[in-house]
Amino acid sequence: MSMTSEYVRFACADPEQLASHRNRLISVLRERYGSDFLGAHLARYEDSSVIDLILWASPEAAARAAEEMPGDPAAAGIFSLIGEVHEMRHAEVLHSTQQ
Repeated sequence: MSMTSEYVRFACADPEQLASHRNRLISVLRERYGSDFLGAHLARYEDSSVIDLILWASPEAAARAAEEMPGDPAAAGIFSLIGEVHEMRHAEVLHSTQQ
């Protein structure tokens, strides 16, 4: 199965509040992108920046979501919690495993 990862590292003044709203964003992603949305992980670095790693079924789905979601009214509350984006990249997943 081909997969694309979306890596976004950004500043966030309140990571706990962002995490508490996370289920809403996941619901929106599932609703909008169906089987193209494969999963997501949110983590905080020691410097307090946050990483969002999202898995997509294709690079086209990743690109579409990256373009559409920041302006989607259903996700506006989540995106208002995101500060400066330090880096955003898409990459082809070469190997993946789950326990």
